[in-house]
Amino acid sequence: MRNLPSTLPVLFVCEIFFLLGHGLIMTLLGVRMSLEGFPSQMAGLLMSSFSLGFVAGSYLLEKRIRSVGHIRVFAACAAVLAVTAMLHGLWVNQWAWLFWRLFGGAATAGLLMVMESWVSGESSNDNRGRVLAIYLVISTTSLAGGQWLLNVADPASMVLFSVTGILFALSLIPLSIYRIHGPKRSGHETALKLPLKVLYKRAPVGLVGAFAAGMMVQAFFAMTPYYGQEIGLSTGQTAQFMSITTLVALVAQWTLGRVSDRLDRRKVILFMAVVMAVSGGVISTVARTDYLFLLLIACLHTAMLHTLYSLSLAHTNDWLEPEETIQANAKLLIWYGIGSVVGPFSASLAMQILGPDGLWMFLGSVSLALAGFILTRLRGRRSWAPEVAQEPWLPTAPMETSHYVELDPRYEPHQFELFASDNAHH
Repeated sequence: MRNLPSTLPVLFVCEIFFLLGHGLIMTLLGVRMSLEGFPSQMAGLLMSSFSLGFVAGSYLLEKRIRSVGHIRVFAACAAVLAVTAMLHGLWVNQWAWLFWRLFGGAATAGLLMVMESWVSGESSNDNRGRVLAIYLVISTTSLAGGQWLLNVADPASMVLFSVTGILFALSLIPLSIYRIHGPKRSGHETALKLPLKVLYKRAPVGLVGAFAAGMMVQAFFAMTPYYGQEIGLSTGQTAQFMSITTLVALVAQWTLGRVSDRLDRRKVILFMAVVMAVSGGVISTVARTDYLFLLLIACLHTAMLHTLYSLSLAHTNDWLEPEETIQANAKLLIWYGIGSVVGPFSASLAMQILGPDGLWMFLGSVSLALAGFILTRLRGRRSWAPEVAQEPWLPTAPMETSHYVELDPRYEPHQFELFASDNAHH
């Protein structure tokens, strides 16, 4: 942490509160729906509503970030999440919940877009893998912690919805009490348009990897509890299975992040895809006969699965100019969101046709397809390359923008002049 830019620890504290609330609301809604006797298919509709909002937010809020800045969009999205969390508890109605989840998905996409472009903008090619690894470690730990908060109070009461709203509101405090600037290399005032075709041409593995991550991650979280019940796991074993397979990714995120800073990130993603394909095949054929063996192989699979999006993001940012970061990250989130709409439904169809093992056959098949795609790209040539292939992000002096000066009156004019003066020397 000592070697990180000063803004990132503050952002990571915001991330902790946000993802504690996110982890709690995702688990709480499923439990409360069961307690209220909502039909089972409503769980799928809620996830689809959230994912549709996520895709819409990824598209619309990217423009707002360029217009008003990272900090203001973060504040607005955190406020929306706090309000919708409270509304879930105040009005327990399945159709109203679909509406709230639509807004919740859009706000979640906005917060993730802000954080990921901020983290990327404050890092360089030399340390981006490590920085994103820290980001993902904090994300995983916070999400798991939010799920454990379900034990704080009775899920049938309003209390946990209030706790969720409080956590979302707390994520605003670090940005309010610290003098902080937006990402130095985001270039949101001079942001360049980045058509999808251009992004695919530059970093096809990053874009396809984000889509595959959305399919598999959301399918895993949506369908694994059903898988556990179908193969005879107890409720306690299912909860333990979900927690352990999520937390085990911490080691992989840190290790693979460091490795990817030294190797071609496409080769690291290829290795991960092969491991997921093999482990998915093993689980779908023999692993479920023994719980401990199932848990071990599933941990190997999810360690790769939960790291896939972060490395896809890092790989994509390696091939971007600073002014293109926000649009690229928005497009990655859109395709992650599209994958998250397609994945759970596709996995449920596989389970309906093939039985509970269809979940792991689906995950293994997507991984195998991703591995095949990466192999074709490794054998081809890039048609675009930055001027400095190893380190395309040249360091520039920080420049405060009018958005942040306007938002936070504590920024004094002489500070802006000092930064401008420093930049002039270069």
